[in-house]
Amino acid sequence: MGNRRTTTTPTGRDRVDREEQHGAVIIGSGVGGSVTAFRLAEAGVDNLVLERGRRWPITPAADTFPRWPSPDKRLLWVGGRPPVPLLSQVPWLGSVAEEVAAKLLPRSTGLLDVLPHRNLTMVCGAGVGGGTLVYGGMLPQPRAEAFQRAFPPELDYEEFDRTYYPRARDRLGGTEFPDDLLARSTYRSAEIWRDALVDAGLPLERVTNTYDFDVVRAELNGTARASVTIGQYLFTGCNSGAKLSIDRTYLARAEATGRTEVRPLHEVTKIGQHPNGRYHLVVDHLDIRGTVLERVGITCDRLVLAAGGVHTPRMLVTAKATGQLPRLNEFIGGQWGTNGDQMYALKVKAMPAGGPHGGPPAFLTRSGDGMALVTHGGAAGLGKSWMLCPGMGIPDRFGRWTWSTITSRPRLEWARGSDASTRQATRDLMRQVARNIDGGATVHDPFATHPLVLHPLGGVVLNKATDAYGRLHGYDGLYCLDSALMPGCTAAVNPVLTIAAVVERCLDHIVDDFT
Repeated sequence: MGNRRTTTTPTGRDRVDREEQHGAVIIGSGVGGSVTAFRLAEAGVDNLVLERGRRWPITPAADTFPRWPSPDKRLLWVGGRPPVPLLSQVPWLGSVAEEVAAKLLPRSTGLLDVLPHRNLTMVCGAGVGGGTLVYGGMLPQPRAEAFQRAFPPELDYEEFDRTYYPRARDRLGGTEFPDDLLARSTYRSAEIWRDALVDAGLPLERVTNTYDFDVVRAELNGTARASVTIGQYLFTGCNSGAKLSIDRTYLARAEATGRTEVRPLHEVTKIGQHPNGRYHLVVDHLDIRGTVLERVGITCDRLVLAAGGVHTPRMLVTAKATGQLPRLNEFIGGQWGTNGDQMYALKVKAMPAGGPHGGPPAFLTRSGDGMALVTHGGAAGLGKSWMLCPGMGIPDRFGRWTWSTITSRPRLEWARGSDASTRQATRDLMRQVARNIDGGATVHDPFATHPLVLHPLGGVVLNKATDAYGRLHGYDGLYCLDSALMPGCTAAVNPVLTIAAVVERCLDHIVDDFT
């Protein structure tokens, strides 16, 4: 893969145990990193993918992931604080929030990186596959008017609709929720949701998901471990293997070429540039507990940041403030957003008898202008009368990653209430649904005062911090190709399909840079 040499460079706190040389290095194995690895490998370019988390391979024992609501030390990423303020707002936890938080205290290089902020809590996936390990698997496409409002005019919606959305959807393994599952008692909640949308006169859309529905059927028939069908697919992964996370689609194809090498448990702690123009990384090789086994210095010709909407802007803000990459422009860290994320809990007063709520979601609805979306789902531990209902929109205002001279660390500036219009629009949709559920239902908004952000986006926005194709201004051979490119949202939809489509478009224009 790369030309490696073992040396030691005595550079104080950046002292490394050995040095390596590579052509193209990608930081992160989520959507952007996996799409990039595949496209480079397809073009004949050797590439190294560095991932701070571990691999989570699906095994015959079907015990890869921790199972909610009985988490273990595999759940949370090392470091950080337990999210007690967040948990205490959840109505079905109440006074046991502290006890639940205590159970979450054992940590390792776990699946979820929970990042509390005074005004919100962000959640990121950690592992080979990034956030797709823990996401719901939905691939909705934004409406044209919402896309045109959110994205710069250089991105032509008709081109995306014609070329990039279909390409990304196909390569991600998108499949519409099938009819036959709706007849199963496990999916009673999906039927209730669908009927309420129809009775309310709201648009009804069948969800395209990244699931192998033959495995879902096997779960229902008892020949595969019940996972997605009992709500254990969101936050904690899917032990049956029904969910096609990106490590099993784009990244698997990249590795199959022999040109992509993925290194799990390799956390990049510093990026910079040598006087000769090549990029240098300091990388901690971790064990499964998060202990540093060795520190590796990696030099490369071309560097792609794809660590997501939290860690990519943090790394670049740090590199600019500390003089490692001083020519990064004034837009670095800016237009960071929550994707308008909302999370409602719908309590159905007369839920029919049947099995636990199954996933993934089958139907969604949007506001008339396409600027807000809500859907439904089950999640393990909620109880049969509850439905978990995510919503998304276009935020009113955005935050910014900046450098704190007091702590010498990057920090997020995001004002409370920056998602007010999205909250109102999604809440209105939820109330229309609740009014049309037989027997009645009540809408709970447990995160009204402290949002739960599952889709942190932006901070290295396309055509501002970068050119129109992800090249960072001020540096040749330095790229951002991930969710940080998004303008704080993905136009009122779950973001994976749009991130993949945008990165595919970028690579159509820049892959020749690498060859």
